[in-house]
Amino acid sequence: MSLRNTIYILLLILAATLLSRCNSRSPAAGKALIIADYDPFEEMVFLSRVTAARVDIIDSAAIGDGSRISFNVNAPDYRVYRLAHKELYPLMVIVENGDTVRIRQTDDPAWPYQVEGPDECMLLVEYLERLNRDHYKVDSLAAVFHASQGHPEFLAIRDHLNAEFIRLHEAHRAYAREFISRHPSSLASIIVINSFFKEFALFNQEDDFSDYEMLDRSLMARLPENQYVLDFHNQVENIRAANEYELEARMRLSPGRLVPDFKLPTGDGREAGPKDFEGKSLLIYFWAAVDAPSRQANPIIRKAQEAFGRYGLEVLSISFDKDLTVWQAAINLDSIPGTHVTDLKGAGSPVQKLFNLKMRLPAYLLVDTKGRIVTLSRDFDKLKEVLVDYYSSRPEY
Repeated sequence: MSLRNTIYILLLILAATLLSRCNSRSPAAGKALIIADYDPFEEMVFLSRVTAARVDIIDSAAIGDGSRISFNVNAPDYRVYRLAHKELYPLMVIVENGDTVRIRQTDDPAWPYQVEGPDECMLLVEYLERLNRDHYKVDSLAAVFHASQGHPEFLAIRDHLNAEFIRLHEAHRAYAREFISRHPSSLASIIVINSFFKEFALFNQEDDFSDYEMLDRSLMARLPENQYVLDFHNQVENIRAANEYELEARMRLSPGRLVPDFKLPTGDGREAGPKDFEGKSLLIYFWAAVDAPSRQANPIIRKAQEAFGRYGLEVLSISFDKDLTVWQAAINLDSIPGTHVTDLKGAGSPVQKLFNLKMRLPAYLLVDTKGRIVTLSRDFDKLKEVLVDYYSSRPEY
């Protein structure tokens, strides 16, 4: 073979090698590449794009005998993708075009991945690993709980497991809070602040609103055109509006304020509202015939009216039902006293918003003889204490 032919063959081998590396190791032109090495087994891996509103499957691959799979994705700015199959925890990654993420399956049951990728992706992986390891600990507690149900010391074991769960939950909350404080301009922090520890939200949108605001400011400064950042900004503005409404509602319904006025239909074609009871003390009872806790409270309302009616207490019962027959049947069956009104709009009744009830029923509003709020409560025992105090002192304010 001539030297020229030898060089030509070597160049062909080199070109083929480089082409193979490009196909399996480098992103396609203008795209991002996700490479995953799984243990061989007959299973599909699904790739989904994650947005604020939904998770959409965009591609899939069979592992089979070949354990390596790869996905080229078009991510002109940072985007979140999810790899999932039924044998392992799902894994989320953050990429933009030009990035390469490499994933390798391990034998660690608490976190079966080793991941290499750009900084933004690795921040999310850091948090997901901690979350899954803590979930794994909780699952271990649950296994001990079920295995010990016949044990003579079961109650003590249960209490210990509950205490350990609370400790894990609080420790994870502290970690999540510290994570977003260290990385306020990372997309990973959006996922963290909206995460759950098992079924418990890690952040409260009212109590922890300053954390939401802090992330919003940092992310808008860094990535003002990213769709995840814009969606989170809208989320924060909606929380702000809801918190402002909640504060306004608390002020509007605070003791000493005039009760908001309304009129609703009675069962006989009339209308009734708080002003119809001016000069009398009034218990406004919010309930629904289809709500089990309300049905349990109905006999208590009857006893309260019998006990305090001698002092002039009137009852106005507002039902959030949609079926006239069901509403009237419950009134008769439970012998609920007083005047009964409903607009048959259920949770869509404007009175729900007026009194900020959020369908948390039953609820009780005590109004004095001058039409001013004494208390709004969802706890009848606390209401009873207020009733006893009110009728013994009848305060003037």
